[in-house]
Amino acid sequence: MLFLFTAFTFVFLTVLYHPAIVFGLTLEEILEKSKTDPDFAWDMYLSYISQLSPNVSTSESKKIEQVGRILNAKRKLKMLDFAIKEDVEGLIRFLKTSSIQSTMKYHILEIFGEENLVEYLDKNLSHNLEVLLLTNIFTVDVKHYAESVLDVISRDAKAKEKFLDIILKRLEKKDMFVNAMFEKMYQRYSSAEKEIRTSILELYKDFKTYGYTDTRFENILNKTSKTWYKFWHSFMEISSYLSRFADNFVFLTVALAIVTMLVLFSISFVRYKIFYILGLKKFAALTYRKIVDKDPLNEDKRLTLAQLYEEAGMFEEAMNEYNFLKRIKLE
Repeated sequence: MLFLFTAFTFVFLTVLYHPAIVFGLTLEEILEKSKTDPDFAWDMYLSYISQLSPNVSTSESKKIEQVGRILNAKRKLKMLDFAIKEDVEGLIRFLKTSSIQSTMKYHILEIFGEENLVEYLDKNLSHNLEVLLLTNIFTVDVKHYAESVLDVISRDAKAKEKFLDIILKRLEKKDMFVNAMFEKMYQRYSSAEKEIRTSILELYKDFKTYGYTDTRFENILNKTSKTWYKFWHSFMEISSYLSRFADNFVFLTVALAIVTMLVLFSISFVRYKIFYILGLKKFAALTYRKIVDKDPLNEDKRLTLAQLYEEAGMFEEAMNEYNFLKRIKLE
């Protein structure tokens, strides 16, 4: 009798505190079943919790609750194969072609876990930029990925093309992300050598081709496109080159003077003044004509041009300018 009583007591306590042992059901088995049939897994889950003791530990209770949320999310998304199978790569393929609502984001995060997705992104970003699409469902700040992406597209032309042509278009937070990338690019540009600066500007031009612009880089491009800037840099490069071969200060000074004259002579107004001082009135008039063409309605410049034509003996051209001035005043 004592033996039977002891055995009965053991069975009772086992059923009370560890029903999974008696009924052969575990949370892991339920989760595994959910990868093929979430509805049946839900029934298993309900059966499991119906047999639980009220004395379940706090940690176990949290685990049970988490499994319940996962199963519920899978039932909501059971038409999506990647959600049922917990396939991250399938999720990324889905994000490449589809937009998701906030409710779906919530269910996806329940299934995969945001920490797990962040870890997956961190691990794979350097060799697969498509994982960046996972940020569409993140609740955390994604701007810190900008530098990593910048590193990849700076060294891999194919990755850059794919990022600009496909991935960036699908990013929900693309404006924020692009601005973060421009910030990183500008920081690098500000402290880089000339060769690196050139490559950064070329990268910015690629962004601009796809409609993404930044005021700072636009100002830089406008500045570098000006004639005086190009001549100045050419001047500095030539000076640097000549300094390597200059045996004395005089040689370097003469070389710099020649380059300076060439730079100055490339400016129309300076060239006009030189011709005029040298008495080459016709050349002065023809050169000044180019200045007037850039501001054709400026009466003062038109009058100066007419006078230059007269001094150069180009009377027909002078008359045309005076007639043009009359028409301007009449209008």
